[in-house]
Order: sequence, then C-alpha cells, then structure tokens
Amino acid sequence: MTLMNAPLPAFGLALSLVVAPIAPAMASGENDTITRLCLAGFNAAMAHAGKTPPAGMGDYTCKCFLDAVNAGGSIQSAQATCKQKAAERYKL
Repeated sequence: MTLMNAPLPAFGLALSLVVAPIAPAMASGENDTITRLCLAGFNAAMAHAGKTPPAGMGDYTCKCFLDAVNAGGSIQSAQATCKQKAAERYKL
C-alpha cells in the first residue's frame, strides 16, 4: 500500500511529521516580525512625543506585548497593560 492509498489517518500522520518541524520556525519568524513592528511603533510614538526612551524600554515593552498576545490577550489589552508596566518600570 502506498502513502496515496493509505487510509486518511495515516496520510494525516505523515503530513504532520513533515509540517510539525516547520511550525516553530514560522512562529518564531512571525514573532520577529511583530517585534520589529512593535519597536518601530514604539520609537515613532516616543519621537512624536519628543521623548528619548531609556535604554531597554522598547525591548521590554515589545516583549511584554508579544508575551501578552501569545498568551491569548487582545492587542488593545496587551498595549494598555504593557504601556502601564513600562511606564512604572522606567518611571515615566
């Protein structure tokens, strides 16, 4: 019996063995893209406000945001929560 003649569950298993190793790399690439966009937005907002952020604030804020969204939070909730956490941490 060839793979094409195999029962559907066997084909699904074979497909998952091929696709599964790709998923973490894709997720990591998506996280990198989201982080870059977040940092660009953070830097633009700080520049628009005429402020120079403390070292590490952008990375902290964007990591917080990404973690919150990956945990199932909404974008709006993650933005509000992480903005507040960063302001408290960096005394702004």
